[in-house]
Amino acid sequence: MEEVFDKIKEHANKAKDSAVQVTKTVIEKTNNLVNQTKLKFSISETKSKIKDIYTEIGKSVYENYKSTGEVIDDMEEKFAKIDAMTEEVNELKEQLYQLKENVKCPKCGAYNHSDDVYCSKCGERIYNVNSDDTDSYDDDEVVIINAKKPETEED
Repeated sequence: MEEVFDKIKEHANKAKDSAVQVTKTVIEKTNNLVNQTKLKFSISETKSKIKDIYTEIGKSVYENYKSTGEVIDDMEEKFAKIDAMTEEVNELKEQLYQLKENVKCPKCGAYNHSDDVYCSKCGERIYNVNSDDTDSYDDDEVVIINAKKPETEED
């Protein structure tokens, strides 16, 4: 009888361990999605600030033109802000791509899904260290997908 209780206890412990692992995985994925959402919001917010500066620049240039007939030359501060914010957006996008575990094309720098073998932008082969693509094609092999059989004069 004691063996039965031991087996029940063993199965209960296995079920508990499995539930703990599933919970940890769900929490990790939820945190990842929350972080992605925060980054997307930051990107959107920064882009909005850039648009506001563009509007400010346009308004200043126009007001100066209306009052003096000349174009303003002292826009460097606003241009520097735009450059800094654009760089911030690029850094936030980089973080977002890393959270999504995307892979960067070695040739053009475009981001692709982690299971892609070729870049969706330039077609370059992507060597993904996370991929289990062990029986992939060599670089010098030609792979034709959905190719039509050439028509001959007999057809």
